[in-house]
Amino acid sequence: MTQRAFKPILLDLLRQAQISQNAFFQELTPAELATIGTPEYWSAKDHVAHMTFWRQRLVFRLQALIRQETQPQSENFEQLNPVIFEEQRYRPWLEILTESDQAYAELISLSDQLTEEDLTAFNRFDWTHDGAPLYTALMGYCYEHTQQHLAQYSLDRNNLERAIDTYEVWASRVIEAEVPEPLKGYIFYNLACFYATHSRLEQAAPALQQAFKLYPPSREFARTDPDLVALRPNQSE
Repeated sequence: MTQRAFKPILLDLLRQAQISQNAFFQELTPAELATIGTPEYWSAKDHVAHMTFWRQRLVFRLQALIRQETQPQSENFEQLNPVIFEEQRYRPWLEILTESDQAYAELISLSDQLTEEDLTAFNRFDWTHDGAPLYTALMGYCYEHTQQHLAQYSLDRNNLERAIDTYEVWASRVIEAEVPEPLKGYIFYNLACFYATHSRLEQAAPALQQAFKLYPPSREFARTDPDLVALRPNQSE
C-alpha cells in the first residue's frame, strides 16, 4: 500500500488550528476582547499577540530556507516574552488578529512550497531541536503552542473543564489523522502531562502508555518530568 503524503495532512492541520483559534476568541464577549491584561493575567489579545510573534519568527526562518539565505539567529524566549507583552499590550484587537491570520497564511503558503522530504527528514536543518523534522517546528508554533495558550486562557479564568476540552479536541484531531506515529506519541505525552497536573490521573495513565508505545523516547523523558510526579509510581518499566 502506498503511504499517503504527509504534507497535505500537515497543511490541513495548520488550517484547522487557525480556524479553531479564531473560533475560540470569537466566542468571547466584547468586554473580554477589550480587556487589557497584566503580566500575571493575560488578556485574549495578549495570548494572540504572543503566539503571532513567534509564528512570525518561524516565517522568517522558512523564508530564509526557501531563498537559501542565512538563517536568523536563535532568540531567548524567556528574555523576549516580557518585552513582547509590553510592546503589544495596548494595540487594537483587530490589528492583532489581522497579523495572526497573516502569519498563519504565510506559514501555510511557505510550507506548501517545501517538499515532503524538507518537512519530514531528520537532521536536515541544524536549527530544529535535536535534528527533528521541520514539521515538528510547524506543529509546535502553530498547533501545540496555540493549544497550550487557549487552555491557559481558560485555566486563568477557573474554567478547567473548558481547558480540558481544548486539550482533548486538539489532541484528538492529530491522533486521528494519518500523521507519523512519533507525532501522535508526542501529542499523547503532552495530553498525559496536562491530565496529570490537573488531577486527572485516571486519564493521564493510559495517555502516557500510548505515548510510550508510539514514541518510545518519551519513556526516558517521563522518568524525570516534574509534570508526571503523581504518576511515577504507576509507570511500568
